[in-house]
Amino acid sequence: MKHAASLAIAAGLGLAMLAGPAAAGDKARADYILHCSGCHGMAGNGTVEGGIPAFPNSVGHIAGYENGRNYMLQVPGVITTDMDAAEIAGVLNYILEEWSDDIPAAPFTAQEVTMRRALPARDVVDYRREIARELMTDGIQIAEYPWP
Repeated sequence: MKHAASLAIAAGLGLAMLAGPAAAGDKARADYILHCSGCHGMAGNGTVEGGIPAFPNSVGHIAGYENGRNYMLQVPGVITTDMDAAEIAGVLNYILEEWSDDIPAAPFTAQEVTMRRALPARDVVDYRREIARELMTDGIQIAEYPWP
């Protein structure tokens, strides 16, 4: 009986390890749907009417800059969320995987999320424009920010 229980536990752990990355990705996608898609949409395109910028051709560039990473942790949906740091990192990494267009950007960690969320909050519209200018000086144009 003891042997059967050990085998069952080992099998369960093995299945959990196999399902781990997929399950984490599924959770991040579900969190994106619940917490982000209402504004950014399922395709990450945002809306001009809502003043929400698109992710494609932009988010990977933004995440490649120190100020950009700070900005990403201060957007309204992130700064006000009840998700913990690991869940936020999961969603941000899901967004990067889906819409960074093969632009290399380091994945977010829970520790990074905690550190960057502790920074003083800034006016997100001005901050986004500042980052767009910074990227533009390096010849990188990102999605239009539809705020007046």
